[in-house]
Amino acid sequence: MTLVLKRKKGGTATPVKTHDLAVGGGLPAHPFVALVPGTAAPLVRLDLPEAVKGQARERVAKRQLRDAYGGSDAGLDLRPARLAGTRDGWSRVLVTDVAERQDWARAVAPAGALCRAVLPDYLALPAAPDLWVIEARGDHVLARLGTEDGFAGETDLALLLLKTSAEASPPRAVLRRGAVLPEIDAYLAAQNLTTCGTTSELAAHGVAEPQVFGHGELALDLARDPGAERAEMRRTLRRLRLPVGLAFLGLVGWVAATVMETRDLRDQSLAYRQNAERILRDVMIPTGPILDIRTQVTQRLERARTARSDGDGEARPLDVLRRSGAVLADHEGTITRVSYQPGAGLVIDLQLADFAALDALVGALRTTGVEPRVAQSVTREGAGIEAVLAMAVTQNGGRR
Repeated sequence: MTLVLKRKKGGTATPVKTHDLAVGGGLPAHPFVALVPGTAAPLVRLDLPEAVKGQARERVAKRQLRDAYGGSDAGLDLRPARLAGTRDGWSRVLVTDVAERQDWARAVAPAGALCRAVLPDYLALPAAPDLWVIEARGDHVLARLGTEDGFAGETDLALLLLKTSAEASPPRAVLRRGAVLPEIDAYLAAQNLTTCGTTSELAAHGVAEPQVFGHGELALDLARDPGAERAEMRRTLRRLRLPVGLAFLGLVGWVAATVMETRDLRDQSLAYRQNAERILRDVMIPTGPILDIRTQVTQRLERARTARSDGDGEARPLDVLRRSGAVLADHEGTITRVSYQPGAGLVIDLQLADFAALDALVGALRTTGVEPRVAQSVTREGAGIEAVLAMAVTQNGGRR
């Protein structure tokens, strides 16, 4: 039998053949899905309380199965059926006999990766939401009821299961395949259920095109042993326990060292600041708050530099006298008064013969580095002039 497996990525469909293990014969040399009798691997629906979650939900599901199978689940392979993306896998459980499952796994083992999965035969039927697919195969009936349920069984059992399912959720349409089933066909007609013979008729009744293996069926691979996989995972975790533990201890040590180093740096920074504040109290900022050391020190230094520059700009009387004394002695004139005035420098009142003598004196003073300025000059009664000179000392071209 050739079925169509639709990939989720891309719009292409890949034909996948199925191989019935019950028929026997050699395994295909191409990818295939092995089918086993659905009566030996039923989907059992469980009624679990919504409030029960996690591991407790799994335990309740297994307890219900034990009650259904005579009080013991020994020798049973139980796996949650998460079909069509159902999160709660334990609402339906695929149940098989452990020995039979192992026989099936050994039967397909020579095929290796060519065997995509081992599934009950009813899961190879196409499925779509709100669609029943019923197929007569020999003396058994295979059925898919929507995307999450299905069964295989004799006609009487199949009719009972269909009635139960119809009461809970009747389908929009039924896809009938295979030979005539008088009792089941009569029941479908009595319920006025739309029956189609081909998939092309389903769209007219609002049913999507059914897909084969498109609803998570391959995840229920019976060749896979969940118990062995869990045991292997536990062994792997045990092997990793020591390296992970050492890595965790190393991480804890690194974090502790980082915290200690950060604390030491914080204490050292606080000690540096306290020491800097003590020095500033002694040298620069005796009173007032210290908020920003860099800014406050910069401001203090700038004010001190400005004050020193202003002080250097004032004229020094002794320097002026020393430099101008020889020049004054060489020129004929009479000094009547010498004084000092802030901002003006050394002020000399003198009497000279005329304005030409004043100009000559001023020129001679400039050659000595003195900066004379005639503050006042008037003509005397009788003869000569009176002048007032304000003098400062210049060094390197700047006023001092």
